[in-house]
Amino acid sequence: MTGAVHPLRAVGLEFARTAPYRFQYRESLGAPPAIVFAAISAHPSTWTWFAGVEDGIYEGPGPAGVGTRRSVRIGGVKYRETILAWDEPRRWSYRVDETSAPLFAALLEDWVIEPDGDTATLAWTFAFEPLAETEAMFLGARELIGTTFHDAAVALDASLR
Repeated sequence: MTGAVHPLRAVGLEFARTAPYRFQYRESLGAPPAIVFAAISAHPSTWTWFAGVEDGIYEGPGPAGVGTRRSVRIGGVKYRETILAWDEPRRWSYRVDETSAPLFAALLEDWVIEPDGDTATLAWTFAFEPLAETEAMFLGARELIGTTFHDAAVALDASLR
């Protein structure tokens, strides 16, 4: 990651339950869990269904899994992450270790794929501790973040059909 780097606190999977703020969203998808998991855990450059993702890589030799580092750029902001859960086909989670924008003290995203007959429900938890100077901004952004997730889920669902 080039430019100024802002480190975040390293958190574990429990942060999905214990974070000061947790925004949780759910969307039904028309594909089975294994297909949804494969799309979410695929190389980050394939995330054309998530608005703003400009590029991304899994770092190091494959295959990717727990402990793998991932670098992505979303809306011009760079993030470097560590995969914390790779439980195919049910759960994929990562924490953000550093970013080019000082927004969070800690951040974890938890993607849980629940079977629903032949299809799946995607549950996403955006767990975070904002920096003091960004707290008000994020508390007012629950709906915007939810809309972003909804739009991404709709685009993902369309890409899987």
